[in-house]
Amino acid sequence: MGGNGLCHSDLHAVDDLTCSPPHVDIQLPMTLGHEVAGWIEALGPGVRGLDVGQPCALTIAGCGQCILCAQGWNNYCRSRGKQVGMGLDGGMAEYVVAPVGAIVPLRSLAPWQAAPLTDAGLSSYHAVKRVLPLLTPGSSVVVIGVGGLGHLAVAALKATCAARVVAVDQRPQALELATSMGADIGTLADDTTAWQILDATSGAGVQAVLDFVGVNPSIQLARQVIRPLGHIVVVGRGGGSIDFSPHGLPYGACISSTFGGSKLELMELLALAEGGRIACHVERHPLSQVDAVFDKLRRDEIIGRAVIVPDGH
Repeated sequence: MGGNGLCHSDLHAVDDLTCSPPHVDIQLPMTLGHEVAGWIEALGPGVRGLDVGQPCALTIAGCGQCILCAQGWNNYCRSRGKQVGMGLDGGMAEYVVAPVGAIVPLRSLAPWQAAPLTDAGLSSYHAVKRVLPLLTPGSSVVVIGVGGLGHLAVAALKATCAARVVAVDQRPQALELATSMGADIGTLADDTTAWQILDATSGAGVQAVLDFVGVNPSIQLARQVIRPLGHIVVVGRGGGSIDFSPHGLPYGACISSTFGGSKLELMELLALAEGGRIACHVERHPLSQVDAVFDKLRRDEIIGRAVIVPDGH
C-alpha cells in the first residue's frame, strides 16, 4: 500500500454497517479502504502483463462477461459483486489483495497522489463526461458541494471544456479551494443562491448541474437553475428526491444518477493528472491516526481529500 483515500462511504460502513453498492453485505471483520494505490508485492497464479514492484491503482472490477462490461462500463456491471474495501478487505493496511481486472498501472504519479483519483476523482470525472457535450464555449455549469469530490469536478471541468464554472458550498474554505482549482464564480449556499446563478446567466439558467450533495435543497437548487435541454447529474448520496411531473423540470431537461466511473475513464483521468492538468488537494495522514481522521471527516473538517498512508511512508 502507498495510499488510501478516505471517503464518506467509509463512514457509512463504520457507523451504519452499510456498504455501497447497497446489495453488498459487510461481514465482520473487514478492512476498509476502496481508494487504493500502491506497488505490486507479488503476483497470483497465472497473472501476466504485470511486474513485481510496479506502481498501480485500483478501479472497480466488473465480471468481464456481461454486455455492460463489453461496452466498457465495468462500474455498472450488475454482477460485479464485492470489491476491495466494499465487501472485500481494503486498503487501510500495509498490504491488500486485489483482482487483476482492477489493476491500472501508474507512470509518474506517486501512489498517494493517485489513490483519491480512483473514486473521488473518477466519480467526478465520470459525472463531468456525462455533460461535456452540453458544455460548449459560452455555456455555464454549476457544481454543488466542492468537497472531496466536487473540487475535483471543478478541476476536471477546467481541464476538458471552456464552460463557465459556478461553485456552490456552505463553507468559505471549500469555495476558496474551488476558486484555486479554477472555478469562475464561488457562491455560498443560501436562500439567494438560485437568484445569483440566474442573474449571472441573464436569467437563462445553466446547461448542467453536478450535485455532489444529493439532499432535497441541493436538488431543488439544481431544478431552479437548469435550463431547457439541460442535464442534472446527482452524484451525492444525501437521500434527496425530486417530484417528477411534466412541469417539474424545464422541457427537455433530464436528471440522472451515477456510480463511480469506468476503467477507461480512470486511465484518462490518471493521464490528465500525470500531465499536470488535474491535481487533488490532499491531506496525508499515517495509518495509526486513522480514527482521528475519521472524526475530522465526521465534523466536516477535511478540505479536499484525506489520504491514509502506512506509517513511515
